[in-house]
Amino acid sequence: MRVLRWVLGITAAVVLLAVAAVLIATLLVNPDRYRGEIESAVRRETGRPFVLEGHLRLTWFPWLGLRMGAARLGNPPGAGGPDLLEWQSAAVRVRLLPLLLHRQLEVGRIRIEGADIHLRRGLHGRGDWEDLIARLRSGSGTANGGTRSLSAPATTVEGLDLTNGSLDYVDERTREHVRLTGWQLRVGPYHAGAPLSVSTSFVLHAGNFAAAGVRVSLDVPQLRAQATPLQVAAPRWSLHVADAKLQGALHASRAASGQLTASGSLTAAAASLRKLGERLGLSMPAVQDPTALAALSLSGSWSYRHGALEVKPLTARLDSTTLTGWVARSGGAKPLWTFALEANQVDFDRYLTRPKTKKPLQLPVSALRALHAEGTIEVGRAQIAGTTLKDVRLQVH
Repeated sequence: MRVLRWVLGITAAVVLLAVAAVLIATLLVNPDRYRGEIESAVRRETGRPFVLEGHLRLTWFPWLGLRMGAARLGNPPGAGGPDLLEWQSAAVRVRLLPLLLHRQLEVGRIRIEGADIHLRRGLHGRGDWEDLIARLRSGSGTANGGTRSLSAPATTVEGLDLTNGSLDYVDERTREHVRLTGWQLRVGPYHAGAPLSVSTSFVLHAGNFAAAGVRVSLDVPQLRAQATPLQVAAPRWSLHVADAKLQGALHASRAASGQLTASGSLTAAAASLRKLGERLGLSMPAVQDPTALAALSLSGSWSYRHGALEVKPLTARLDSTTLTGWVARSGGAKPLWTFALEANQVDFDRYLTRPKTKKPLQLPVSALRALHAEGTIEVGRAQIAGTTLKDVRLQVH
């Protein structure tokens, strides 16, 4: 018992000394003194200018944490435009005892506030982020040209919180401009081999979208992903775009030959197809019945292999029409659309506008041929110009 008391006493003393040492360090050490060394280390790793504009602050036991104010990561020498990345504040913490006693690196939630990301693809077709990613992947930025330690401690991360961020993408070749504002990102705890939870929301500004943008949110509660070989699995995901909701599952992989294979399921619903199209900046057709193009829903299973896409089975409902069947698109240089669809009923009088002068009804055969498609469409009952047709079959070659 006496030996046990000695061991406990020595252990308690060591812990108290460690706590005291950390406390004294945080009170006496000014982390701003190391600002230059931190900036130099980041420049060495990334090959880009890095500036810490805000103060650095340390937190203490049981977490050794670092908080920093505004900072910015610039572009390569000679490149113009706004900085690649800047943020208003950031914080990261590491639990001390697991690292000291068991070589376990337990990182707390990483929090970044007000991050602004600026991506530019120049006229030469190269993105201003590509060299940075290549550098980090190759590890060429490791100090003194060395290699990273193979005995690095096991790492867990409690997650990532990105709040009030934005992303701006410009392609100078196509003049495409996409912006995300009000960007929120939350990533759950990371443990090797375990799935991640990811949720994000933002306002999307692009193309002919409404001036206020379109609200988008994505939630993936269990995401498994690896880069080499590429494998992605999301047993369940949900996406909201304006008033439309999509959800489903995704499984994707890339073979050593480079062939991408993917499959999954999809369900979607929108209270009004017309309003959704207008929010997305689409030119919606004029129809005879102003209440048409309303509620839309669809569901199906899909697969992608060797460049070919297939949706089978497919069920869709628009207004009073229910459509079932399948649709496929072949791979190759000249892809061909094939389909076999059945509709219970279609009231064409709701959609076809009435011309001022009477003309015979003409089906859009030339438009269908331009699609490079072939298949069949069967309609149980069709209403056209006050005439009811039953068991209509259309063959497209």
